[in-house]
Amino acid sequence: MNTLPLPLPAVLLAVLLGGCMPDLKSDLPPDRVYWLEVPQIADPPGVDLRLSVVPGLDSDRIWLLQQDQRLNFYAGAYWPDNLRPLLESLLLRSLDARPDGAEMVVLVERFFAVEAGSGVSSDVEVRALLESAGARCRFEHVESLDGDRLRDVVAGHQSALEALADAVAGFARSGRCP
Repeated sequence: MNTLPLPLPAVLLAVLLGGCMPDLKSDLPPDRVYWLEVPQIADPPGVDLRLSVVPGLDSDRIWLLQQDQRLNFYAGAYWPDNLRPLLESLLLRSLDARPDGAEMVVLVERFFAVEAGSGVSSDVEVRALLESAGARCRFEHVESLDGDRLRDVVAGHQSALEALADAVAGFARSGRCP
């Protein structure tokens, strides 16, 4: 078998291009995925749940509403799925979800941290429109944060989710606004 040597210009070009290749290493921390637990509800009502979120919120990002009404996100921090399927899965597992249950329609309008000032989040807000059997209710909950670290923001989201699950269960049981 006879091999031909690479011509010198091709070897030089490979060496020059190899020296100009970008460094693929990064000093940035790895992306972090945060988990929300299924809220526990005592005596969950049977519901046929239809959940949606307003346009713009259905992302896997953890959102922050800044003081100038800009919706931003925490860099490198994600939920394990987009918000709609994530919240729907958590609420379905929290409630007694079944096709013959009371039909519940939930439109999530807010589920994000809110900036207090200088980039520090102080609260997590959840707002949703609940509908069942012709009755309609607006649910709002603000969870104050214990600190300004991302783990505090995620803990605030967990508490806000639990408040939403309780509100959906209460509305499904009574038809009255929580």
